[in-house]
Amino acid sequence: MREPAIQRMIVDLKSSDNRVQITGYIKEIVGNDYLVLNDKTGDIKVNIKNVEFLFKQNALINVIGELNITMGGEKEVGAEIIQDKKNLNFEYYEKLYDIKKELKLV
Repeated sequence: MREPAIQRMIVDLKSSDNRVQITGYIKEIVGNDYLVLNDKTGDIKVNIKNVEFLFKQNALINVIGELNITMGGEKEVGAEIIQDKKNLNFEYYEKLYDIKKELKLV
């Protein structure tokens, strides 16, 4: 059984996180290999080699996957699931995340 993916903003990622869930906008798509996701707190590289990828730049998506940290300290997510979040009010999502963070729920 896999451990649950922890909801995080990019700025709050911890080296102890294994599986994470990050919602943000596609900033850049590099071939069929990876994309750069931005959640307004920062950017992260997302490896998309193992998932079906049907999205375009600037799309709002939720990525669930394994957090990897390179020897140089760069963080990357190996995507397991990518969900379309075009109907999500991202401003409210950010506010709700901040409340959960204050309550130490994330």
